[in-house]
Order: sequence, then C-alpha cells, then structure tokens
Amino acid sequence: MTAALTQIFYTISAALLIPVELGLLVALFAACWGGGKTLREGCSRRSELAKRQELETLWTSGNVADAREAQTRLRAAAQPTGTLATLAALAEKIDDEAFVEKTVAELQNVMKERCERVDRLVKMGPALGLMGTLIPLGPALLGLAQGDLETLATNLVVAFSTTVVGLTVALISSFVLTAQKRRFRRDVVFLNFALDRLSETAKKTKTIVETERVGNKDVAKDGNEAEE
Repeated sequence: MTAALTQIFYTISAALLIPVELGLLVALFAACWGGGKTLREGCSRRSELAKRQELETLWTSGNVADAREAQTRLRAAAQPTGTLATLAALAEKIDDEAFVEKTVAELQNVMKERCERVDRLVKMGPALGLMGTLIPLGPALLGLAQGDLETLATNLVVAFSTTVVGLTVALISSFVLTAQKRRFRRDVVFLNFALDRLSETAKKTKTIVETERVGNKDVAKDGNEAEE
C-alpha cells in the first residue's frame, strides 16, 4: 500500500514539472513586461509631476484668482491619459459630488487590482521556483542511488535553474509593486487635494456670482425708486 501511494505521488510530482516550467516562463514574461511598463510610465510622469507641482502651488495659496488660473492650466496641461486627464474630466462635473466620489472610488479599485496582480507574481515566482527545485530532486536521488551521474547532474541543473528564474520573477515584481504603490499613493493624495480645492473654488465662485446678482438687483431697485 505504501509503495503504491509513493508511486502515485511520484507520478503526480513528475507530471507537474513541465507545467511548473511553463508557468515560470509565463511569470517571467509578465514580470519583465510589467517592469518595462513601469519604467515607461515613470518617464512619462516626469513632465506631469512638474505641472502638478505648479498646480499645487496655486491651489495652496487659497486665492480664488489663483485657483481659477490653476483650473485653466489644468485644462491646458491635461494629456489624453494620466492623473491630470482624470482630474480635468472631474473638474467639469465638480458640482456632482456623487459622480466625483464614484469616479475616484473606481480609480482606487483599478489601482488596487493592478497592485494585486503584481503581488500575485511576487508570491507565485518563489512558489513555482521551489516546486521546480523539489520535483527534480526525486529523479536526481534515484540517479545517485543507481550511480547514474548524468541523470543526477541533469536534474540538479533543472532544480537550480528553476530556483533562479523564480527568484528573478519575485525580484522584478517586488520592484514593480513598490513603484506602483508609491505612485498610486501620491496620485490619490493629489486627486483628493485638487478636488477639495476645485470644490471650494466652485462654491466661492457661486457665492460671488449670487452676491453680484443681488447687488445688481438692489441697484436696479434703488434706481427705479429714484425715478419715481
């Protein structure tokens, strides 16, 4: 009974070697693709970060005129994609609080999903690497017991190679995950700050317009009374 179970587990383990190696190749490709995408996004964000700092400076002053100037610059600086583009779209509907909150929540969910996908690679790489290390050790030990050094060497090469590939996947993915989390935190802080300022500016502008209307009505009323 024990020998039969051992043979079953050995067969299952040996059958998993090829899927593990294929999984490692897919994970390595995904990690490298994510790393390249992160570097490309970093290069494209440099110009946007400078524009964001200018907008933050204007919004920090708390002046309505500066806030309006910041909103004008925002429309001009917004690219087809990116945080500024999202903010420019939200600025057009800043009075619709439900829509703004929904859009920001959806954006945060997208950010979390991207981080979760990379986090899976961070965990998957070492797991597949460990499996690729342990599976060939069985045939390697059998080869050692039978004096077959060629089988021993071949399986040890497979074991060590899969370990290196798995650790490489984890290393690249951890770098990507750290960069994405840092960027997403900065984006969320900037969006919340900018939306608060835009909302305040919209309220102040509305108050000023209403005050001017009331003043114009009072002037017109006084003029009519003077004529009478």
